[in-house]
Amino acid sequence: MSDIMALDIETGNYSWEIGGWDKTASFEPTVVATWNGEDGNIYCNKSLSVDATVKALHPRTLGDDLDAHVKKGGVIIGHNIKAFDLPVLRDALDCWTAGDMLKTESVIDTKNLVNKAAMTQQKVMTSLKDLVKHTLSDNKLMNSEDAPKAWRQGKYDEVAKYCLSDAQLTYDLYQFGKSEGYIRSRAVDTGELVDIEVNW
Repeated sequence: MSDIMALDIETGNYSWEIGGWDKTASFEPTVVATWNGEDGNIYCNKSLSVDATVKALHPRTLGDDLDAHVKKGGVIIGHNIKAFDLPVLRDALDCWTAGDMLKTESVIDTKNLVNKAAMTQQKVMTSLKDLVKHTLSDNKLMNSEDAPKAWRQGKYDEVAKYCLSDAQLTYDLYQFGKSEGYIRSRAVDTGELVDIEVNW
């Protein structure tokens, strides 16, 4: 098992429906996915047909698994995980383990790290979509804003696979930056592709 585990979540509603991104308790978590480079877990309370271990989306189930990973010396990574994923799991799912992790060094936020690294160079696009496109020549399975709509249409498998894919892309992006020392994105001002030095 890898000591790195990527995490991603999807919600069934939009920030504009609940009054803003800071209303974390009002989001409706629908799927949580984790990926350690070999194994994927999907936490969801719907019947799914996916190539991953499916577990109940319950604060104790998810919390115990995250806690066990960290206690073995592992870290949790995610793209914008400190500002969105973990606060939503803490406040909307009552997963206190997620909240506790925000106070530790066991969480790595790739978006934060890219923003800090790019500050010394130039402003770049930092969405996961842009970073994996220009660094890994890969694409997300859907646009983030389409996931709640797909969920409401009953496309549970599609949303679950998308969530797991985002966790896998985050993991791959992190591993690329760790081994190569850079990631690539597009500069906001010039539109040019630029290499951003990272040390993670």
